[in-house]
Amino acid sequence: MGDYPVRPDSTKTKGSAPLWAEFDLELVTLERAVARAAQIAIGTSLIVAIYVALFVALAMGRALAIEAALAVAWFTVAHALLTRNVAVRAVMATNLFLEASLPAVAVVVLSQTQGAAYALGSWVPPILFACIIFLSVLRLQPVLAAGLGFFTAAEYLAIYFLLLRDAPLRGYLDGALYRPAMQFSRALTLVLLGIMGALASSTLRRAIGNAAHKARSKERARELFGKYRIGKLIASGGMGSVYEAVYCPEGGFERKVAVKRVHPHLAGDEGFVNSFREEAELGARLAHPNIVTVFDFGREGDTYFFAMEYVDGMDLSRLRKRCAAAHVAIPSRLVALIGHEIAEGLAFAHETALDAEGKPLRVVHRDLNPANVLLSRTGQVKISDFGVAKALHDATAHETKRLVGKIAYLAPELARGDAFDARVDVYSLGLVMWELLCLRQAFKRDSDAATLNAVTSAAIPPPSFARPDIAGTRWDEFCAKALNPDVNLRYASAREASVALAEILHDEATLAPGELAAFYAQVEAAPTSSTPEAVSAASDSLAAPTVVEKRLGG
Repeated sequence: MGDYPVRPDSTKTKGSAPLWAEFDLELVTLERAVARAAQIAIGTSLIVAIYVALFVALAMGRALAIEAALAVAWFTVAHALLTRNVAVRAVMATNLFLEASLPAVAVVVLSQTQGAAYALGSWVPPILFACIIFLSVLRLQPVLAAGLGFFTAAEYLAIYFLLLRDAPLRGYLDGALYRPAMQFSRALTLVLLGIMGALASSTLRRAIGNAAHKARSKERARELFGKYRIGKLIASGGMGSVYEAVYCPEGGFERKVAVKRVHPHLAGDEGFVNSFREEAELGARLAHPNIVTVFDFGREGDTYFFAMEYVDGMDLSRLRKRCAAAHVAIPSRLVALIGHEIAEGLAFAHETALDAEGKPLRVVHRDLNPANVLLSRTGQVKISDFGVAKALHDATAHETKRLVGKIAYLAPELARGDAFDARVDVYSLGLVMWELLCLRQAFKRDSDAATLNAVTSAAIPPPSFARPDIAGTRWDEFCAKALNPDVNLRYASAREASVALAEILHDEATLAPGELAAFYAQVEAAPTSSTPEAVSAASDSLAAPTVVEKRLGG
């Protein structure tokens, strides 16, 4: 702005220099407002001074009127210069000098027109001094406030010793109030008031700087690398959180995405960070319509993140619970369609995805469960969360020394810690299909130990026992083979399971275009006043284990 800004002083919060640079730019606006206010206030004083000259005391009124007229003229010129951004520094410096001189000028005018005693005892100069200190605090300039205190004290003492000390007091109130010692006391008071103003101004600057720093910290938590604007929380777990976000790079376009961030307390764990990076890398290489794609990885502050495509919809766990609460069965042909899409995504991860050298990755998800499969409003099915996925790189079985993934969805060999291969995902796929058909969890029990025991030993009844409408179809055969505890009797691959589900689809009535999306809308609109706990209970109460066991004769 012209030849401005005034450089900020040193009393600012660390890291808040940009804030005070911007604030100092705004001081021009403040000075312009001060000049306008001075025009109005002093113009009013001019009218009062004329009245005093005409009806009270000619000499005093005339002197005050001249002083007021000159001040009005100056502040009119100052406002015009500030508006046009001309000689800003000089105007502001002159304004400050005039403001600081007002109390002294008032003392001189009063002493020359009403006498020294009147000038030393009047309340007008102290009020004017309080006003200029107040303005200096508003400007948030601590050095200015302290300087005004010293400057006004020096002016006052100079006027006293040069003009008032030997002036006749006209015979009244000639006491300690008017002696030099008292004037030094008054000057010291002015200095202390200036210092108090400086402290107040400094405190305000510090408070504003701290508030701005905290606000920026919160904003930075919502702005990653300037490319992502973080929105509401989607989900949070023990390792990290997933947020809605908007990808907004330079260029003016925006795209809705999801951002997964590591909890800050885990960002220092090198092993965990490496796993998180591997998850992001796998997600970036698994470019398939039925897998959530990862397209960015980075570090911001004390945490790591990666960005992935946003799926506007719900996961299959929520779909199952909402259907159970609304007592709406999922049409078996739609279950087959969902399963076929999942199987296609798994087949790509198991057989087609390549590493940086062009070699097969053979990625095994190991944590496929309804919460990790997303259904969009438009009917798209996408596998997400490869956080515990493992790239086998070859076709041989691998072993694991620890349980990974949700216990209720582990294949028996994973639950036992045995060697495993891609067929563990086929087992989990069969379990997801069974639960979507029956609208209840197969193995979930009251404790992890009981759940693990069920996973390794409990038999799963055919889905037709809970869904008589699918009796005589290939569903019982599919679930029996996909969920076979003997890995060698399972579908040999996700591709084989996909073919089996395609055959079920072929046997079913022809799917109408957009039928899955229409069913999604139906489920979302289904009235339910149930709490999440009640929804979950309703889901688990359908075809409860004891009922199924009785029907099986168990």
